[in-house]
Amino acid sequence: MTTNNNKVSENNPFLEPYSTPYRAIPYDRITLGHYIPAIKEGIKQEEEIIRNICNSNAPATFENTIAALDYAGLMLGNVIGAFNAVANACSNDEILAIEEEMQQLYVAHKNNITLNEQLFARVKAVFESDNNDLTTEQRRLLEQTYDSFVRNGANLVGAERDEYRQLTERLATLEIKFQENSIKDTDAYTLYIENRKDLEGVPEDVIESAHNNAKENGKEGWLFTLHRPSYLPFMTFCRNRELRRQMYMAYDSIGAKGNEHDNCNTVKEIVNSRLKLARLLGYNTYSDYVLSERMAQNTDAVFAMLGKLTWSYLPTARKEIEEVTTFAKENEGEDFDFQPWDFAYYSEKLKEQKFDLTDEMVRPYFELNQAIYGAFYLATRLYGITFKQNHEIPVFTPDAKVWEVYDYDGKYLALLYCDFFARKGKHAGAWMDSIKPQYKEINGVDHRPHITLSTNYRKPMPGKPTLLNHDEFNTLMHEFGHCLHGILSNVTYPSQCSPNVLWDFVEMPSQIMENFATEEEFLQHFAFHHKSGDNIPTETLHKIQKTRTFNAGYQCIRQVRLGLLDQAWHNISQPFQGDVLEYEHSATEALKVLPHIKGTGITTNFGHIMSGGYSAGYYSYKWAEMLDADAFSRFKEEGVMNMKVAQSFREEILSKGDSEHPMALYLRFRGHKPQIEPLLERDGIKTICPHL
Repeated sequence: MTTNNNKVSENNPFLEPYSTPYRAIPYDRITLGHYIPAIKEGIKQEEEIIRNICNSNAPATFENTIAALDYAGLMLGNVIGAFNAVANACSNDEILAIEEEMQQLYVAHKNNITLNEQLFARVKAVFESDNNDLTTEQRRLLEQTYDSFVRNGANLVGAERDEYRQLTERLATLEIKFQENSIKDTDAYTLYIENRKDLEGVPEDVIESAHNNAKENGKEGWLFTLHRPSYLPFMTFCRNRELRRQMYMAYDSIGAKGNEHDNCNTVKEIVNSRLKLARLLGYNTYSDYVLSERMAQNTDAVFAMLGKLTWSYLPTARKEIEEVTTFAKENEGEDFDFQPWDFAYYSEKLKEQKFDLTDEMVRPYFELNQAIYGAFYLATRLYGITFKQNHEIPVFTPDAKVWEVYDYDGKYLALLYCDFFARKGKHAGAWMDSIKPQYKEINGVDHRPHITLSTNYRKPMPGKPTLLNHDEFNTLMHEFGHCLHGILSNVTYPSQCSPNVLWDFVEMPSQIMENFATEEEFLQHFAFHHKSGDNIPTETLHKIQKTRTFNAGYQCIRQVRLGLLDQAWHNISQPFQGDVLEYEHSATEALKVLPHIKGTGITTNFGHIMSGGYSAGYYSYKWAEMLDADAFSRFKEEGVMNMKVAQSFREEILSKGDSEHPMALYLRFRGHKPQIEPLLERDGIKTICPHL
C-alpha cells in the first residue's frame, strides 16, 4: 500500500479491525467522508482476489473459482450495507451525492467482473465440467454464478460490450435521480392549517403531531406533509373535503408537477434504457429478461395470474366501491360527486358503522413497545429464539435500537437494528435490509447477519406512547417476517444467504407473518391496554378479524393494477415517447374502480419499479400472497402456534436462502404445489375464476 493509503487506513474505521461487539459497524466513528475511500478499498481488494483467480495455473474448480469469487466481495458489501442503512434513514444532498458516486463506482466495478473474459472462461470451464461431486448448495451456486455472468453481458463482444457498460452505468444514475426527485418532491409540499375547525375528525394525537411540525417550522398552526404518518390519517379522518382534495392532488402528482423534481423524462429514459439492455442481451422486452430468472419464468405466467385475480376479485371490488359511494351519498346527498379523495374517508366511516370498530378502539392495545414484544414472543414461541437489547452498539440514526438475537440453545444468531419513526429525508414505507450477510468460512466458522427493520410510524410527543392501528401492526409483522428470514439464514456462501432469493419468493416469509396478526392465540399474550393492562376484548378482536375481508376486493385489484402497470412499462418492444401519465391511465383503464383525475398517477413516484429492484416484478406481491395463504393453511390445519410446523418452515424455507430452488423448498414444506383457494377463502371471495 502507498503512504496515502496507509493514512486512509489509519483514519478510516472501515479499514481497521472493529472493536465493537459482534464486529458491528462502528457508526459512532464513521463520518460521511469515510464511505467513498472504503468503497474504493473494497473494490481494490476484490480486484486483487479476482486477479489471483484468473492468474492461477491450476485448472478451474468450484473451490478455486466459483467459491473464491463468491467470498471476494465481502468487505465491499459490508461498506455498501452500512451506507445503505444511513442513506435510507436520513438522506440529504450530501448523502445523495455520495450514493450517486458510490453507485457509479460499484456498477463500473461489477461490469469489470462480468465482462472479464479470462474470469468468465474459468467460470464456464467449471460449469461445463463434470460436477457430480458437488452438493445441491454448490450446484445451485455454480448455476447462479454462470447465469449471472451471461445475464450481465459476458457473451457480448466488441461494441456491444461498450454499449452494455454505458447502459448499466447510465441506468444506475437515472435510478438514483428518480429516487432523489421523489424524496425532494415529497419533502417540498406542506399543508399549513390555521383554523382548528378545518381539522374536524382528525385524531388528537395526529393534530398534536401536526402542531409540533408547525412549531418546528416557526408557525403556530398545524402542518401536514405527504409523508405517510401525516398523509394517511389526514385523508382517512379529515372532514374538510377541499383539504383532502388538495392533499390528494399533491400526493398523486409526486414527481409529475413539471417542476425541478419532475420524473417524467427520467421514467422515459429508464424504461427505454432497460429495453435497450434487454435487446442487447437477446430478449424481446425487459420483462422477458427479468422473468427468465423468476419462479414465474415468463410474462404468460404473470398475466395468467393477474388475469385470474382480476376475474375473481374485480366484481367484488366494484361492489365495494359502489357500497362506499352509496354510503357517502346517503350522508352528503344524492348529487354528491364521489372522487378518489373521498374513498379513504367514507370507507373508514362505513367500516365504523358496519363493524362498530374504529382505530381509536384498537390503538390502546398496540403500544409500540408491546407490539415489538409481541413479535419477539411469537418468534420465541415458534422458533425458540430470544432477543436482548444492547444499548452499547453504535447506530446509524439516534432513533435506532439494537437487539442481540439468540437461538434456543443460547447460541448467538444475529443483530437486529430497528428504526421505527418517520423523519424528513427518510425513505417512505417500511423495509428490511441487511448490513452484513450470513455465511460460513471454509473452516466452518459461521458469520452471523446484521439486519435492519425500518418503518415510518409517527414519532410520539415527549412522555407519550406510540400507539399503532392494526394496519401499522400488520406492517411491523410483515417486516419482522423478512427479518426472521435473514436472522435464521443458515447457508455456506454469502450470495445465497436469506433473503437473497428469487424476487417472487422473497415476500412469502414476510407475508405469512401477517396471518398471525389476527390470531387470538397469539394476540392474547401481548395485546394489553397500555394504561389499564387489560387484554384486548374478545369482542374487539372478533371485529378486527371480520374487517380483514373489508374492501379485500379493492385492495387486491389495486395491487393487480400496480402489477399490470409495471408490466406495461417493461413489456414495451419499441422506445416510449408518449405522455407518461396518459400511458399509465390507458394501460390500467380496464381495472379502474375510482374516477381518474387528470394530472395524477403513480408512475413518477413508483420507486419499487423505477429505482427499488421490483422492475417487471411487482406482481410478486400477489404471487407471494398466494404462497403465504397456502403455506399458512398448514399452520391452521396443525395448530397456529405449532412448533413442529414452525420448525419445518424454518428448516425448509427460512434457513435455506437461495441454496435450492424455492419451489423445491416449498414442496418439501407444504407437500404440494401452491394453491390459490386458501387466498380466496381468506379474502372472502365467492366469485372464483373457473380456470383457476
